[in-house]
Amino acid sequence: MARRSISIEEKMSLRLRVSEKDVHYAGGLVNGAYVLGLFGDVGTELMIRYDGDEGLLAAYSSIELKAPIRAGDFLEVTGWISRVGTTSRTIRLEAHRYVTVTGEPFESSADYLDVPELVARAEMVSVVRTEQQRFSV
Repeated sequence: MARRSISIEEKMSLRLRVSEKDVHYAGGLVNGAYVLGLFGDVGTELMIRYDGDEGLLAAYSSIELKAPIRAGDFLEVTGWISRVGTTSRTIRLEAHRYVTVTGEPFESSADYLDVPELVARAEMVSVVRTEQQRFSV
């Protein structure tokens, strides 16, 4: 039988490269909703690992888009459950850029960032009905 594989405040991450197909604006920029989709994916995995159910997004209590995201950027999206109620789970999320395309001196030039740059953060609340919670405390 499956069991809970993550605890409150334990972080998990998703790393990915932003694709050209995700560009929405001039200059290779993606739209702000792109990072919200990534936050949703991390939140869903957290819910599966904590409750054995994907749960449902109830709300974002805060969203901060701190820097533009461009095609070619490498992002690390990190999330953790910060509070647990009877059916609600509050999830904190951050997205950091750790590689950025510079375009100089060559179109394919890129820099690895010694200190990753915070590009977005948010707090979401997800809900799992009591009867769908498969793991006990």
